[in-house]
Amino acid sequence: MKKIWSHIGPHNASVNHLEYVIAATGALFAIGLIAVANIILTGSLLTSLPLVAPMGATAVIVFCLPQSPLARPWNVVIGNVMSALLGVACARLIPVTDVAAVSAMFLAIIGMAVTRSIHPPGGAVALTAVLSGAPIKDLGFFYAFNPVFLSSLTLILAAIGFQALRSRSIKVT
Repeated sequence: MKKIWSHIGPHNASVNHLEYVIAATGALFAIGLIAVANIILTGSLLTSLPLVAPMGATAVIVFCLPQSPLARPWNVVIGNVMSALLGVACARLIPVTDVAAVSAMFLAIIGMAVTRSIHPPGGAVALTAVLSGAPIKDLGFFYAFNPVFLSSLTLILAAIGFQALRSRSIKVT
């Protein structure tokens, strides 16, 4: 049992809880910034609320795993935008929601692979385009620009700024 647990259980590396609290604070700031930007740009959070899950997952990746290939700006921005475009296309072209959702997920993975922009939350962005109903359908392909592109770019810029501040404060102390 011990051998099985060593393969499926948590990694044995020590965890610096303070680092994760700091990363969570950065993610909180970035998600708050996205909310404020959407209120300023659209006057409401209706179009950005469905993106809470994929952008929350993106925040975990870019703030907690900044060295991961999945956190690269290209992967985050292009992966999410590609997935949004394909999700909207499926929502518009495939009348059966279940088939549209499965197709959106499939095409998002293929699209991200072709553009070399694999970003797991992109799959959720594609599904969101199909499953979120009127607020997203009314946006059409603009959904890929706002809120997806702008939210992805905001997360990346916030993470870059956050990492720059953290590395600067580490050198000072």
